[in-house]
Amino acid sequence: MHGAGGYFVSGSFLSDYITAAWGHQFLAGKAELAPKAARRRDGRCPGVGHGCGHNLIGTASCGAAIALKQAWPDMPGTVAVMGTPAEEGGGGKIIMLEKGAFKGVDASMMFHPSFRYDIGSPSLAAAMMTFRFHGRAAHGAVDPHRGINAADAAMLTFAGINAFRQHITSDARIHGVIKHTGDKANITPDYSEIDMVVRAATREYMEELVERVLDCARGASLMTRATFEVERGMTYYDSRQCDSYDYLARENFAKLGIKAEQPGGDVPKASGDGGNVSHAIPHLGITAAISDHVINGHSVEWRDASISPRGHQAMMESAKVLAMTMCDLLYRPDVLERIRAEHKVVTARK
Repeated sequence: MHGAGGYFVSGSFLSDYITAAWGHQFLAGKAELAPKAARRRDGRCPGVGHGCGHNLIGTASCGAAIALKQAWPDMPGTVAVMGTPAEEGGGGKIIMLEKGAFKGVDASMMFHPSFRYDIGSPSLAAAMMTFRFHGRAAHGAVDPHRGINAADAAMLTFAGINAFRQHITSDARIHGVIKHTGDKANITPDYSEIDMVVRAATREYMEELVERVLDCARGASLMTRATFEVERGMTYYDSRQCDSYDYLARENFAKLGIKAEQPGGDVPKASGDGGNVSHAIPHLGITAAISDHVINGHSVEWRDASISPRGHQAMMESAKVLAMTMCDLLYRPDVLERIRAEHKVVTARK
């Protein structure tokens, strides 16, 4: 089945893991479309959707690939476009990486909306955890001495985490929500649940903090006699940038009259599954401004900016930069080899 830009549908890939992903590739003008994987979608914010501008990401990548194919139908290589949803909550790229979707790929690139033009935006390593405390229900007035308060265990876990926040490095973030703490005020809660995210600039330090958070839960369990279990979600790696790769994108932004910067230490950082890809192969991350002022992520304001004329402009600018950077890699194999050599160095460091 043929589609836009001369692509045609071809079977399925990783079909046991697909909910909302897709991909296509072409070699010297021949195109192929195949689904690619993610187990679940990103978490949605009530009344907002995801509120992160992801409607622009896939369209920019598709636009870049279609433009490149039309401009250079006999290009000396293969270009693949992969739809990778759930970058922050479901780890689409992590699943795809584990299942071999990036096998044989020399380099990857993507754009994310922002209120800035940046090259090589860093992302934090992150661990997602769910804690479930189990206590014993009892009447709050008649026999509270027979109860074990699971809600207290949840609150004490947060108290422990808050006590050591002062003594962690400034790059780290620990944040969570108590999803359940009980149903009635006159019943000792027998169940509570916490969702927690631990982030840091490196995966090694993030794992240290995970252990400290686990110690807080263990201590809360001892103090209340509630038992607990923890479910560890996916692990997101910190991103690793290659200067030569970033340089190509910066120069291509400049050709459009746009000054894109390497973000400094004061730039807010989130986490994404592109970090995992950047440990496996060279990965380029660029951002383009969908707003002329600072806006909060996962918000109505960001959602509205992503469907505004400025959002459309950022998508088109990014499609052009991605297409031009792909041309650089295909036209100059020596540059690609230099990027791959740099990648070995940046991924070897702790």
